[in-house]
Amino acid sequence: MVFSIPVNRFKTSNKVTSSKVIPTSVRIAGHRCILKFSKKAYTALFACLLATVPATADASLCVGLTSHTQSVSVPLVAKPPLGKYYREPAFRTRVMRITDSGKGNVTKPMYSTVQAWNSDESLMILFHRSGKRQGHYLYNGYDYSLIRRLDIVPSDIEDIFWSHSEPRSLYYSSKASGEYGHFYKYNAGSGSRQLIKDFTPVCKGTVAQAGGDVQMQSLDDDLFGFRCLDRGAKNKKHIAFTYRISTGETSVMALGDGTQWHNWAAPMPTPNGRSVYLQAHTLSANLKSVRNKLDMSKSGEHGNMGLSYSGQDALFQVSFNEAPNGCNGDPAKGVGHLVEYNLETGGCRSVISTANGYPYTTSGTHLSAQAYRRPGWVAGSSIGYQEQLPAFRNGSPAKALFSEIYLANTDPRDTVLCRLAHHRSTGKYSKTKDYPPYFAEPHVTISPSGTRLLFGSDWYDSGSVDTYVIELPSYNRPRTVNTATSGF
Repeated sequence: MVFSIPVNRFKTSNKVTSSKVIPTSVRIAGHRCILKFSKKAYTALFACLLATVPATADASLCVGLTSHTQSVSVPLVAKPPLGKYYREPAFRTRVMRITDSGKGNVTKPMYSTVQAWNSDESLMILFHRSGKRQGHYLYNGYDYSLIRRLDIVPSDIEDIFWSHSEPRSLYYSSKASGEYGHFYKYNAGSGSRQLIKDFTPVCKGTVAQAGGDVQMQSLDDDLFGFRCLDRGAKNKKHIAFTYRISTGETSVMALGDGTQWHNWAAPMPTPNGRSVYLQAHTLSANLKSVRNKLDMSKSGEHGNMGLSYSGQDALFQVSFNEAPNGCNGDPAKGVGHLVEYNLETGGCRSVISTANGYPYTTSGTHLSAQAYRRPGWVAGSSIGYQEQLPAFRNGSPAKALFSEIYLANTDPRDTVLCRLAHHRSTGKYSKTKDYPPYFAEPHVTISPSGTRLLFGSDWYDSGSVDTYVIELPSYNRPRTVNTATSGF
């Protein structure tokens, strides 16, 4: 399959300038895309990315699924057996428990904002924790069988980034002894790795991390964002920086005292790779200029960057408070389970809110906008407020989105939310002493095609956390094994 498209920037060994047209090609998810560099049609690269996804039965992922806003009870269900599909009682979706952690242990997706599946969905990564031992494990993305532990020590649980174009490749910043500041490209098949960049001159021997609410790299795998602590500087200065692989350019700025920036967040690349997001602002990729200040009440709320329905850079965020300036006249004033900020225009609008019949924002809500082959589709998981937890046992109707996994089409011409499953996890209300309650948060993670969703659950605070997968009606499991999973 060949696609001929013009773009003005992509990672390549050839020098790219605005005055020349240099043809090259790249394999994206097993397909060959022919790229011609020019000033026009920057987003054509992403059209190529989107074109590589296998066709599904219907353009809408929500066809045939529950989409009303009514209160429903949470049926009491025994913990499902390992590897057996079950029908979610309230919403009739197809769900499977795919791990068996054992008492006191955790197996879950890394985080909602980080892609668990590789680019062709043939592999995936889950986080394991058993006592004080923890690590990242590779699974078959089709049958969900365990392959092996990955021999990497990333800077944080969530700081692993699958390539968007090479099924076996991922990126990570190491915190292994003697490797602080080392940024690697890793081959999940062979276990080999390549040092991409040593950030020691920037971080002075400390770990380079991807910040508080970590986000993925740009879709062309070129632009990454980090933060670190320069211990060599007076008063231990916090540093933010971006790195572009194709040019080798590192752009640095200060965080914390004496700046307008808190020290907990790193500049996160937008999907198109032309800018970064940092604390309610979009900045140029080189961190030298502010492009937009977003009308949000609190930049630290959970959110995930992805492509909007029209292919533009967007931040999809959870909001509990009204936007300072009203969110462009939004009827919900920027409050909701899902609020979209256009990072290119600075625009704001609520998608899931009281304005379209849903309750006030549910506590413990996370969003996943990593369906980059389905622009505009965003998954969510919500836990609920403590006073709602008796609904697990008494059968009383619970407000919409309590303890739910759901999926939204954010296209304003066809906005829809489908309710997929009750995750039955207690999250921060867990009483277990074997692991921090954080690990009981579902952290829904959507696949690149948008046809599958992972979530973690302690299943009524059972004392362990396992991973579950929802397969939508539009998901078609490949009949043949992809080359990315061979050789393990």
